[in-house]
Amino acid sequence: MRRLHTIKRGPTGGGAPVTESNANAPGAGEVWSPFGSARARLAVLAVRRFAVSCARGLWVRVPWIAAGLVAAIPVMNSTIKAVQAGWVPAGDDGIIATRGWDVLTSHTPLVGQYSEAGLVIHGQVMHSPGPMLYWLLALPARFGSVTSIPVTMGVVNTLAVIGCVALARRRGGLVLMFATAIGIALMCQSLPTEAMHDIWNPAAGLFPFLLLIFLGWSLACGDHRLLPVTVLVASFVTQTHLMYAAPTAALLAVGFGGLVIGSLARRRARSAPDEPLHRPPRVWPWAVAALLVAAACWTMPAIDQIDSSPGNLAMIVRTVEHRGPTLGATVGWNAVVRSVGVRPWWLFVPASEWNRKKDVRATPSSGEVDSTIVIIAALVLAALGGAVMLRWDLSAAALIGLGLCGAIGIEAASNPATTLLAATLGYTMWWGSELGFWVWLILAWALWLGLVGLSRPAIRLLDRRWRAHRRALPSRIRRAAIMLVSLGTLGGGVAVANAVAATAKPDSHVYEYRSVRAAAAGIERLIPRGQTVGFHTGPLDLGTQPMEPAVRFFLVRHGDRVLANGSVPRLGPYYELYNRPVQWTVLLVDGTRRQRHRTLAARVHFIGPWGNEVLSAWVRKVHPQPVKAADASRHAATPPRARRAPEPTTH
Repeated sequence: MRRLHTIKRGPTGGGAPVTESNANAPGAGEVWSPFGSARARLAVLAVRRFAVSCARGLWVRVPWIAAGLVAAIPVMNSTIKAVQAGWVPAGDDGIIATRGWDVLTSHTPLVGQYSEAGLVIHGQVMHSPGPMLYWLLALPARFGSVTSIPVTMGVVNTLAVIGCVALARRRGGLVLMFATAIGIALMCQSLPTEAMHDIWNPAAGLFPFLLLIFLGWSLACGDHRLLPVTVLVASFVTQTHLMYAAPTAALLAVGFGGLVIGSLARRRARSAPDEPLHRPPRVWPWAVAALLVAAACWTMPAIDQIDSSPGNLAMIVRTVEHRGPTLGATVGWNAVVRSVGVRPWWLFVPASEWNRKKDVRATPSSGEVDSTIVIIAALVLAALGGAVMLRWDLSAAALIGLGLCGAIGIEAASNPATTLLAATLGYTMWWGSELGFWVWLILAWALWLGLVGLSRPAIRLLDRRWRAHRRALPSRIRRAAIMLVSLGTLGGGVAVANAVAATAKPDSHVYEYRSVRAAAAGIERLIPRGQTVGFHTGPLDLGTQPMEPAVRFFLVRHGDRVLANGSVPRLGPYYELYNRPVQWTVLLVDGTRRQRHRTLAARVHFIGPWGNEVLSAWVRKVHPQPVKAADASRHAATPPRARRAPEPTTH
C-alpha cells in the first residue's frame, strides 16, 4: 500500500507536515494528502532538468572555449614567466600602478596616463583621455602580491582572445573559429612578449582592441545585444591611448552603420503586405544600456573638462590641431604596406619591438607594394560581392578591413615629425599586426565561402548518388568525424601556439626586478607605515632610472604619502612636495658614495644592458622644526591650487 503523507490542520484551515513525534499529539487533526510524493518528484525532475541544461550549455561552449585557450597560450606563457621573474612596475608601469592605487581614494584620477606630446608641441601637460586603465588595476594594485597586477592584465587579454574566438564561431562556424584561433596565436609572435601582460598603456589596449574588431563586426551583422559591451571596450581602448582613437572610430562607424541599416531593412520588410508577421527584436533596451555604459565611462573625463581650464580633452584637441610638421603621406602608405602586404608584420618575429618606427620610413619593394594593391582590391571585391550575394557579414568584415587600413595610414602620416614624437611609431604601429591578421583572415574566409559555393552542386550530386545506392551515414558517425577533425585542428593550434611561445623574450626590465624589491624592502624596514615621505633622486643613469617609479609605488603601497618635486604632470598635485612638511626623506643615488646625515637603507648591485649598476637608497628622519607665525599665516593663506608647481623632472 502506498504511504500517504499527512498534513496537520492549523487554526485557519492551513496545514503543515506532521512527523512521527507530533502525529499523536492531543488535538492534532489530520488530513490525508496524496500529493506530497508528487511534489518531491517534481522538485527532483526540475533539478535534473536544470543540471542537464547546464551540462548541454557547457558542452556547446566547449569548442570555442578550448580553441580560445589554445590561441591564448602565448599570453598565458608570458604572464607565467613574468610572475616567476618577480615582476615589479618599473618605468612608466610604476606611474600607472600608483594611479591605480589612487582610484579608491579621495584623489581618484580623472584623466589617463601622462603624455609628453603636449609638452613637446605647445609646452602644456596632456594626458590620455580617461582613467579606465586605472580602474582595471585598482584592486590588484592594493590587494595581494604585486605580481597580481600583470596577472590581471594576462587574464583580461586571455578573455579578450577567447571572446574573439567565440564571436568568430558565431559568425562563421567551426572553420572560421579554428582559423581565428590559429591566426591569433601566430600573430602573437610579432608582438613584444612583455606586451601580453604589461600595464603600459600602449600595450594594455592591444588585445581589447582585437576584441573590439570582432565586436564591431558582430554589431554590423545585427547582434544588437553586444551594444553595451562594444561601448565598454571601445571606451577602454580609446581612454588607454590615443593610438586607438582613429581605428576605434572606423570600427564604430561600420558597426553602428550596419546595425542601423539592418534595423531599417527589417522595418521595411515587416511593412510589406505579403510578409508574415514576426515579433521585431527590441533594440532600444540595449541602446539605453549602451548609453548608460558610455555615461559611466566618460563621467570622469567630463568632470575634468568642466573643472579644469583648459580641460584635458581640450588639450588633446589643441595638440592635434597644432602638431606642426608631420611625417607625410609616404610614411602613411608605408604603414599600410607593412601591415597587409606580403610579408606583413604579423607573420614574422621582429628583431626589436621598436623596429616599426624604421619600417615605415624604409622604402618597400615593388612586390610589397603590388601585393598591397591586390589585397586592397580584393577587400573591395569582397565587400561588393557580399552585398550582391546578400552576405552582409562578408561586406561588413571587408569594410572594417578597409577602414582600418585608412586609419593606420592616417595615423602614421599625421604623426609629428619631431625626433621624440616620430620615435613613438615604434609602439603606436603595434596594432598593425592585428590589422594584417584581420585582413588576411577575412580574405581567406571569403575564399573559403567562394569554394564552398562553387562546389555545392557537385556535393549535392554526390550525395544523391550515395543515397540512391546506400543508406546515409548515421548522424553519430558524422558527429564523430567532425569531432576528430576538430581535435586534429586543435592539436595543430596547440603546436603553433607552443612554437610562438618558444620565441618569447624576457621583460625589458627583468634585470631590475630583484633589485627593486630589495631596495624597497630595505626602506620599508626603517620607515614605519603611514608616514609622509619626501622622495628625492640623485643622478641616475639609464639602467637605474626606471627603478625610481617602482620604489615609489612600493612606498605608496606601504601606506606612505610620497611627495616629490615634479609630481604634478605624472601623478597629480596630491604627490607634489610644494612646501609640505615631511617626516622622512628618501634619496636614491647611483654609486656607493656616503651621504651625510643619512642612513643607508639598501644597496643593490646588478648587471643591466649598460653594464654594472649600483643603486643606494638613503633615508633620514626629519625632526619637526618650529614655524614662525608670519610664515605659517602666509603659507595658510596660499591655497595649494594657486601655488606655482615646480618644473617637472625627468623620470
